Formats: sequence, C-alpha cells, structure tokens
Amino acid sequence: MEKNNNIEPKPIGVGYFGNVYDQFRGKVKEAFDFLVAHQSGDLIGVFHDIEIGDIDLVWGSRNENAGLEHIIAKHVGQGKDFATIDEARLGIESIINTGQKIKNNRDKVIYELDGKRVVVRKNLRDKATGGLIDDKKKWVVTSYDNNVPKSDKLSASTLTTPESDEGGRAVASDAIS
Repeated sequence: MEKNNNIEPKPIGVGYFGNVYDQFRGKVKEAFDFLVAHQSGDLIGVFHDIEIGDIDLVWGSRNENAGLEHIIAKHVGQGKDFATIDEARLGIESIINTGQKIKNNRDKVIYELDGKRVVVRKNLRDKATGGLIDDKKKWVVTSYDNNVPKSDKLSASTLTTPESDEGGRAVASDAIS
C-alpha cells in the first residue's frame, strides 16, 4: 500500500451531512470505502455528468431515506437490490455513467440502466420545513432495482445492515439466515 493512502483526508468545511471533502473527485471506490469507515461525510464530485455537473456522495441518514447509509440499510444484503456494498458501488457508478435519464426536472434526476435506478437530488431541502438549503447541490439520494417488485424483496426489518470486509463486500451476520 502506498504511503499516501495512510494519510487521513482533511475536510474543507462542514455541511449538512458532516465534514465536507474534495479529495474524492472521480474516486468512487475510495469514496465508498471512506464513507463506510467514517459513517459521516459529504464527498464532493465523486461522480460527474456532463449535463448536470458534479454529483456528490454523502453518508446521509437511513432515518431520512437519503444517502449511502440509507442505500446500505435498505437496498444492500441478502434478498435486496444489491447483494454487497461492492455490487452497489459498481452498479451506481455504471448507472450514472452509462444509464439513461428517465426523469430530469428542477429537483431531481433519475438514471436507469437495465431497470436499476439511481436518484440524484439537484438541491438540498430541509426535511422538516421543505425550505431550500442549497439550490446547487447535486447528490445521490438512493439506488435500487426497479425490476423486482417490493413484495418480492425481503423486508429490511428482517435483515441487519450488512457488515463489510476490507474489500467492501458485505459479509453475512448471524441475523441473516
């Protein structure tokens, strides 16, 4: 491992989702690894769309149904949309890079590839009031497989959030049978 990989990135500020970092532009795997390890943060420009610009990856909150924490809790694991965190990372990257925009309005963009979707917000609103916090922030809210009906997916309440090994792959826990 290179010595540079051992240096902890320094935040450039603090935002709605915690510390803000700009060291992960275009570095999708490193961004996922960092957020999973720190469980907080706002990583600027992890993805890029030539039409809408940089797209951030945030840890977010499962309680607000937004960000990587939400994606992992609700859509990653046995019987869910992505079997592992690594599969989710590869899927999200591919969907944004090569998928079609099936919706693009002033609030959000929905990318789709082979029935799998990524929803990107084009602003940041206060959940309680709906008031606009940032009208220029573009960030990944969620990603899921639209091919599988919700009724066919295992209930999130019957599964735990998957743990990850060093390679970013979800590993089974005792709660998953």
